[in-house]
Amino acid sequence: MKSVTKSKRILAVLSIAAVLVLAASCSQKSSAAPAAQQPGVSQAKQALDSQKDLNVSLVAGNFAESLQKIYTDYEKLTGTKVNYSVLGVNNYFQKMVVELSSNTDAYDLIYLMSPQFLQYASNGWLYPVDSLLADKSVTNDSLLDMGNLMTSSVDALRYEGKLYGIPVASLTVLLYYRKDLFQAAGLDPNKPPKTWDEFRDYAIKLHKNGIAGMGMRGARSAGGSEGLIWHWPMVLYSFGGDFVKDFPQDMTPVLNSPEAVKSVEYFADLLKNYSIKGATTGNYEDITVAVQQGDLAMWIDGAAMVRNYIDPDKSKTKEDMVGFVPIPTGPAPGKPGPLNVHSINIPAHSKNKERAWDFIQWSTSQDVLVKMSIEGNLVTVSRKTVYDNPEFKQVNNIGNGAWLAAMNESLANYARAQYRPLTPEWPEVADIVSGYISEVFTGQLSAKAALDRANEEVAKVYKDAGYIK
Repeated sequence: MKSVTKSKRILAVLSIAAVLVLAASCSQKSSAAPAAQQPGVSQAKQALDSQKDLNVSLVAGNFAESLQKIYTDYEKLTGTKVNYSVLGVNNYFQKMVVELSSNTDAYDLIYLMSPQFLQYASNGWLYPVDSLLADKSVTNDSLLDMGNLMTSSVDALRYEGKLYGIPVASLTVLLYYRKDLFQAAGLDPNKPPKTWDEFRDYAIKLHKNGIAGMGMRGARSAGGSEGLIWHWPMVLYSFGGDFVKDFPQDMTPVLNSPEAVKSVEYFADLLKNYSIKGATTGNYEDITVAVQQGDLAMWIDGAAMVRNYIDPDKSKTKEDMVGFVPIPTGPAPGKPGPLNVHSINIPAHSKNKERAWDFIQWSTSQDVLVKMSIEGNLVTVSRKTVYDNPEFKQVNNIGNGAWLAAMNESLANYARAQYRPLTPEWPEVADIVSGYISEVFTGQLSAKAALDRANEEVAKVYKDAGYIK
């Protein structure tokens, strides 16, 4: 039995639930006292001035890849050597759990998504930045501009009253579709599918001549995020299913309900019969490649990845070919779509906490975010005013504004405030559930048998955590 009580864990979860409504960021400080205190200079400031190395490790994606193009600006500005690395999502989170649980000091800045945040914060793997935020010798209030960060996303990075990072963005998904392929199949490009039944019907009609009818992620969870655990729940909720009875009041798992079973049967049928090759083990990278090769008619994936799909230098799928709309819905009421807050955070055992905090302020500042959009592929950000910046709007005027309109509509009307029952145990729960759904893909288990087993194992996790008896 774990020592953390149910009420303590659930309070932590509720602060994360506030996160899922829109996005943004947050921040604060650390302290590493130098050998001798200089009169009138804080320990944090002395530490900052002495730290000229920074080890940054981020998940591959728009933020990491865009920052990679300009982080040398920070090196020139401060004389700091930034050791910058980017890993794919699966390798990244596997590596971070091993490294941070062993109290490594190898990293000064890491990247998290909301599914991992509670696990990392509750295990003491992150450094609370409140003391740094309060020390104005190392915090530039005009640069950090906390009031310009989306409040819900900042609140998502609090655990037991402490702040553990700055949000980069709040993300959701869209339904993308090829208007030219719709026309070729006799479908009206102005009438994309609005329900999951229509989505399947369209996929069947479009799945021909080497073109896959639809694309969604089918890989197993990577430490609580990505893969099918990012995509299948939108079908689960649309069909009237859920993970637990009444989060967070009643954590009894209901994963084997008739609605949940039907959602897995539907999802498995789509990926096995009407999607890209390897769909049942595929992730966002596989969908991106299929889109760029021109081999995908419809796909549901991240709104932030739009510029990867239509990159004129890499993709056969051009901007004027693509339509953008919110995801399909099902018979159940409520919002079925995902929402995910991404953040940059300081590991608890970093040797350069003050330098990491300084880099956070620089990299999430308005001017730098706009530059990352212009020189990179950043389209979703943490700051409200960036979306109104003329240069940002010009470079991201995708589909003559259709992409931005679809994203705003999705965040406002489709994104579910509590897309996952987030507790520190979520990564374990996600791995259990996605593992059993993968066995449905391979034909080893029926959807009912797989979800019966998943429900039993998740119940044990929640009993051990003290959430249920």
